[in-house]
Amino acid sequence: MAAVLLVVAGVAAYLVLHARSERAAERDLAKAYVKAWTAQDFGAMYDDLGGVAKGRATKERFTEIMRGTLTTATARSVGATEPKRDGDGFTVRVAVHTRLFGTLRGTVELPLEGSGKKAGIDWTRRMALPGLRTGETLSRTTQMPARADILARDGSTVLAGGTNRTSDVPNIASQVVGVLGTASKEDAPALRRLGVPDGAKVGTSGLERLLNPELVGTPGGTLRAGDRVLAKVAPKKAKAVRSSISIAVVKAAAAAQANAPDVSGTTVIDSRTGEVLGFQGSAWSARQPPGSTMKIVTAAAALEDGVAKTTSTYPRETEAKGFNVQNSNGEVCGGTLVESFAHSCNSVFVPLGAKLGAKRLVEMAEKFGFNKATPGLPGAATSTIPEASQMQLPEVAASAIGQGRVEATSLQIALMTATIANDGRQPTLTFLRTSKAAKTRRVISAKTAASMRTLMSAVISNGTGEDARVGISGITTAGKTGTAELASTQGAQCDAEAAAKAAAAQPDSVTDAPEPVSACGNADGKSTTAWMSAFAPVTRRNGVDPIAVGVLRARNFQGGATAAPVARQVLTAALGG
Repeated sequence: MAAVLLVVAGVAAYLVLHARSERAAERDLAKAYVKAWTAQDFGAMYDDLGGVAKGRATKERFTEIMRGTLTTATARSVGATEPKRDGDGFTVRVAVHTRLFGTLRGTVELPLEGSGKKAGIDWTRRMALPGLRTGETLSRTTQMPARADILARDGSTVLAGGTNRTSDVPNIASQVVGVLGTASKEDAPALRRLGVPDGAKVGTSGLERLLNPELVGTPGGTLRAGDRVLAKVAPKKAKAVRSSISIAVVKAAAAAQANAPDVSGTTVIDSRTGEVLGFQGSAWSARQPPGSTMKIVTAAAALEDGVAKTTSTYPRETEAKGFNVQNSNGEVCGGTLVESFAHSCNSVFVPLGAKLGAKRLVEMAEKFGFNKATPGLPGAATSTIPEASQMQLPEVAASAIGQGRVEATSLQIALMTATIANDGRQPTLTFLRTSKAAKTRRVISAKTAASMRTLMSAVISNGTGEDARVGISGITTAGKTGTAELASTQGAQCDAEAAAKAAAAQPDSVTDAPEPVSACGNADGKSTTAWMSAFAPVTRRNGVDPIAVGVLRARNFQGGATAAPVARQVLTAALGG
C-alpha cells in the first residue's frame, strides 16, 4: 500500500512540475512577443504566432499591418508592462507614444493557441493597437499647419516666408532656398513618420528640403478606429527657423561666380560648427576631376604613413620620370615637400602617389568622404575614386593628382578643407544656426593636420594660390589650387592628338596638304577645370572659426587664375571684411 501511495505522490508531483513548466513556457512566449513589439521587430513577433494565426496573414502581410498601424498613429515608440496571466492567455498594458496624438494607452489581450512549449499567440488585427475592436482598422485625416518661415543666420532676414515663400532678399534667397512640391520617394518615408500625408506640399530642393523636419510643424487631424474617434488635435505651426546661411556669403559667392561657365559651384563651411554658411550653383551636384586639390589627400596619406615629411626633399624636374606627366607649363619643380605642394609639382606627387599605392590612396580618399554619401545632404552627388583593385600603377599615379577617373564636387573639396582646418576631424554639416562644435569623425591625426596647414599656407604665401589671400589685417589664409586637364594641353601626346584630328579632317584625295598646326594649349580655357580649396584664418583666434571653401569652375582656365579670386571674395565676406 505504501508503494502505491509513493507512486501516486510521484505522479502528482510530476504533473505539478509539468504544469508549471508548461505555464512558464507560455509566460516566456508572451514576454518575448511583447519585447519584440516594443522593439518594433515585427519578424520576431510573427515567429511567436500560432499556426492558425499565421494562416490568417503571411509574415509580409503581418508586418505591413503592424507597421502601417503604427505609422498611421504617428508612433514614436511602443512601451508595455510585463504580461499578466488571464485565464488561458495574457493581458498587457500598452502605451503607444505618438507624434501627433499624445500617448495611446490600453490593455491588449494576448490569447494563446496550443499550450506549453507548443503554444503560439493567437493574433488578430485588433491586437495591432490599444483600443481597436474586432473588424476595425485605423485611419487618420490630417490637416497641415502653415509652413514655418526660414530666416538667415542674422535671425531677422526672411529667406522664405508665408504661403508664397516670399523673401526680404529675393535675388539672394533664390540661390539657396529651393522650391516646394510633392515629396520624392527618398524623402517620403521620413515625412510620413512626422505625420505628413502623401501629396502634401513639402520642400523638394535647397533649404526647403534640407529643413523639412523643422519647417513642417506639427500636423493636426483625427485618428479613427473604424467610425470611432480615438484622438483629435489641432495643427501647430513651427517657429521660424534660423538657418546657418549668411546673406553676405551667398551674395559674395553669387557675385564672384557671376561670370562663371555653365557648371560652377561654391560651398562655404564653418570648420568648427559644421554650419553651411552658403552655397552657389551646382555646389553638390556637379562632379569634375579635382586636379591638384587631390594632392591634399595624397599629401595627408604620405604624412600620416611616414612616407614623407614637410622637410623631405625631391629633385627639381620638369616631369614625373617614367610616367609621362609634366609639370604645369613644363616648369622646373621640386625642393622640399612644402615647396613642392606650394607650386603643385606633378613631378613630385605622381611618384609619391605611386609609392603610396592604390590601396592606401583609396583608403585615405574614402576617409575624407569619397565613395560615400554625405550625411544630412539627401540628393548630393557622391565624389568617387575607383576601387584599388581596379587601378594599375599609371592610374594610381594619375589619381594622386586628381586625374584619371577621380571626380569630386565643390562640397567634397570644402569638406576636405574643413577637415584640415579642424585639426583632422571632419565636422557633421548643419544648415541650422549654432555656436556649438559639430560632431566630428577623425580623418587624420592632429599632427598630420598641422603639417597640412603648413603646406596649404605656403600655397597662399608663396605658391599658386596667392590670389586667394584674404585681405583682412591679422587673418592668414591657407589652401590648394587645382587645375584638371580635360584634354591634353601640352607635350608629345597633345601634338599627336592634334595631328590625328587634323589628318582625320582632310579629304583622302588630298596628298599635299600642309603640316597640321598643333591645337595644343588652352587659349579659351575650355580644356581645363579650375578649383580652389581655401580656409581662413589658419587657426582659430579671438573666437573666429576657420571658414572653409571649395570652389569649382568647369572648363575655365587654371585654379590659381579663376577659382582663387572667388575663394578670396567669399572668405572675405564670411569673415566680415
